[in-house]
Amino acid sequence: MIRRICTVCLAVLMVCGSVGAENKVSTGDEKTDEMMVAVQAQLKDLKSCTARLTTQFKLMGEEIEDEADAAFQAPDRIRFETAYEGKRVPTFLVDGGEMWMYDPEENLVTRFNRARIYRETDLEVDAYVLDPLRPFRGLKWQTIRYVGEEAINGQNCRAFEAEPEFDLLHAQLPVIPTRVRLMIHAGDGLLRTASVFDDSGAEIVVRRFDNVKVNPRLAADFFEFVIPSGAYVIDATDDTVALLKATSGKR
Repeated sequence: MIRRICTVCLAVLMVCGSVGAENKVSTGDEKTDEMMVAVQAQLKDLKSCTARLTTQFKLMGEEIEDEADAAFQAPDRIRFETAYEGKRVPTFLVDGGEMWMYDPEENLVTRFNRARIYRETDLEVDAYVLDPLRPFRGLKWQTIRYVGEEAINGQNCRAFEAEPEFDLLHAQLPVIPTRVRLMIHAGDGLLRTASVFDDSGAEIVVRRFDNVKVNPRLAADFFEFVIPSGAYVIDATDDTVALLKATSGKR
């Protein structure tokens, strides 16, 4: 049961949408606003980054950990690769419009029309996924608070906490995510860790970005999804819309 939940959640964690911090005004806290403006200034000229992403789920007394090579490109591109049969396989990709997930074991491709999901639910299905280039996305803006500086592996980071917006993670998890804690590198403004907590204060999801590289050279077609030969393709847009509509008012 726990692995099924984590498999679903890992899939929806590999998404990135279109709303950025530049569209917001004030959190209502002067110090927080000041520090967020500083982070945004650092990110202004960054076009892309790559990292080794480790995701931990701590649910129902068990822990599951997965790793992926992740690449992000402004304003709306993301690609994940994971190991399969001794090679790196693109298992998730956002091309700026569609979201694609690939299960190499089943040779199954799942497609999501992100724009239509937003139009029909007024929800960004992937809002809780914190792109290092847009670390404040998916948070309730007025709840964001700067809470100080901390060192992570010898690196000075700025810590922020906030409440997450409702999203697909809320719909899938057996517990309700109520708080997110971000650690943002003070030197480059990129996200390094994102921890999600439930209403008891227990940590339920942790994402860590290691070996971060800024503005790497990426091929022009790097964020284009090519359907593997013989793969079965399904469109999950309608099912996702139905799920979000059914659950958004219950939590």
